[in-house]
Amino acid sequence: MDVKKAVSGYRRNLTIVVGALLAVFLVLPLIVKTPYIINIFILVFYISTMSMAWNILGGMTGQNSLGLAAYMGIGAYTVCLIVTKLNWNPWVVSILAMLVTGLIAGVIFFPCFILKGPYFTLVSIAFAESMRQFIINSEFFGRASGVGLPFGEDSFLQFRFASKVPYYYAGLIMMVAVYAIMKRIDNTKIGFALKTIREDEDAAAAIGINPTKYKVIAVVISAVIAGFVGFFYASYIRYVDPDLMVQAKSTEFVLPAVVGGAAYVEGPLVGGLIMIPLSEFLRANFARVLPGINMIMYAVVLLVVIRFRPSGILGWYMDSNFKKFIDEKILKKPSLDVLEEYQMMNYESRKGGK
Repeated sequence: MDVKKAVSGYRRNLTIVVGALLAVFLVLPLIVKTPYIINIFILVFYISTMSMAWNILGGMTGQNSLGLAAYMGIGAYTVCLIVTKLNWNPWVVSILAMLVTGLIAGVIFFPCFILKGPYFTLVSIAFAESMRQFIINSEFFGRASGVGLPFGEDSFLQFRFASKVPYYYAGLIMMVAVYAIMKRIDNTKIGFALKTIREDEDAAAAIGINPTKYKVIAVVISAVIAGFVGFFYASYIRYVDPDLMVQAKSTEFVLPAVVGGAAYVEGPLVGGLIMIPLSEFLRANFARVLPGINMIMYAVVLLVVIRFRPSGILGWYMDSNFKKFIDEKILKKPSLDVLEEYQMMNYESRKGGK
C-alpha cells in the first residue's frame, strides 16, 4: 500500500466533510430568515465557545470549575463600562477585557490550586457569587440595574448591528477560531501536560511537570476566552447585569462539554449543537405549561449521561459501529499501522533534514 497516498486521501476526505459542514453554517442565514432561529444559532456559538473555555480546565485538566460565568461577566462589564464612560473602540476594549479577565483569574486562583476535588469547585462557586454580590452593591457597576451599551447606526468598528446576521457570522468565526486554538493546544506540550495532570497529578509531578504552573496556564486561557465571549455577549445584547454571573449560567456552560464528551476537544461543539436547540425548543413550546422545563431537561440529561454514558456522546461514538462505517466507507481512513508508519516516515524525514 502507498502509505502517503492513503493518508493524503483520508485527509482530503476529512477536509471535504468538514468543509461541507462549515458551508452549511455559512449559507444558513441566506436560507433561514427567521430571527428567532438565527438567535438560537448565536446562542449555540457563544455557549459552545464558553463550554470549550471550561473544557480546557475541567475536561482537559480535571479541575471542575463552576464559576466560568464570572469571567464572562468581568469581560462584559469591562467592555460596557469603558465604552460608555471613556468612549473607546469596543474592539480595542475587547483586548483589554481579555487581559483583565486573565489577570484576575490567574491572581485569584494561583493560591487555590493547592485544593483538589470538590474544594476547588466550591472556591470557584464562591468566587463567582462574590463577584456578583460586589457588582450588585457597587454604584460604579450600576448595581442590580446593570450597564448598557449605546445604540446607533450599524457599524463594524463599533460592533453594532440592527440585524442578527452579522452577529451570527461573528459568533461562528469566534467558535471556529477557539476550536482551532483548543485543537492546537491539545496536541502540544501544554495539552499533554494538562492531560497527564488530569490522570495522575502525583505522577505528573514525578516526571517533571509542574502541576500548579500548568493549572494556572489553563485557568488563564479559560478566562481569556470567557472575557472575549463577554465582549461578544455585551455587544450582541447591548446590556449586561449581575444575573449574567448566576450559578445557573456557569452550569449552562458546563453541560455541553459533559454531554458531548469532556475528554474530547469536539465535545462542547457536539453537546452545544444538541442541547441548546433542544432547550430553546422546550422553553418556547412548553414553558407556559411547565415553567423552567428547559432546566429540568438539562438536569435529567446530565443525570442520564453521568449514569449510563459518563464519556459523553463522543465516548459512545468512538466505540460504535457508526464510527467504523464513517471511517471505512466515507473517510477511507487507513489502519492504525498505516498511520503509525506515516508518522514514522515524517519523523525520519524531519530528523534527516536536521
